[in-house]
Amino acid sequence: MKGLLLLSMGLGLTWALQDQTNVPVAPYFVPEQVTGSWHTFKLAATDPSVVEEGDAYRCFMTGIVLLDNGTLNVTYLHREDGKCVEKFYIAEKTETPGRYTFDYQGKNFLTFMDVTEDYTIIDLESKVGSLIVTELHARSLSTSDVGWDYYFSHTCRRGISPLDIEDLSFSRKLPFLRRASSVGTEPQ
Repeated sequence: MKGLLLLSMGLGLTWALQDQTNVPVAPYFVPEQVTGSWHTFKLAATDPSVVEEGDAYRCFMTGIVLLDNGTLNVTYLHREDGKCVEKFYIAEKTETPGRYTFDYQGKNFLTFMDVTEDYTIIDLESKVGSLIVTELHARSLSTSDVGWDYYFSHTCRRGISPLDIEDLSFSRKLPFLRRASSVGTEPQ
């Protein structure tokens, strides 16, 4: 028990001392890399309550479409009034490739931290307050550990405790994801 307490204190101190300056963008970012279907595996935030079940940022990204003008149409599933609702957000490109802005409870910056064939790490920063949300998404449901090391390092650098990372891969229910693609479908 003392060892666990010591480990928790050490991890807490480590994340508190991390560099929280500008968010680096995925090197050589090309928007076509992120288009297609995605599955959300991990969420974390500087205010952990916003990614808890039923809260504003507890959502599942299902896909990204690149529009003709270079903006992205990002689709998320949210829970509203006990129902699963599909929402579309238009992410406007900025001068920095891999960094976008969009409106959700105020102005937000969306930055693609890392993009591979298998996973992407996204950093959301709200300009309304000092809220930072980090997301780990994978192309396949069977790759839950893909990108974990880099995601863990990024959340620590952004000041998010490892104890506040929500692992959504354990709570994922395949029938819920299949049925939730239609608006207003109630999850099980």
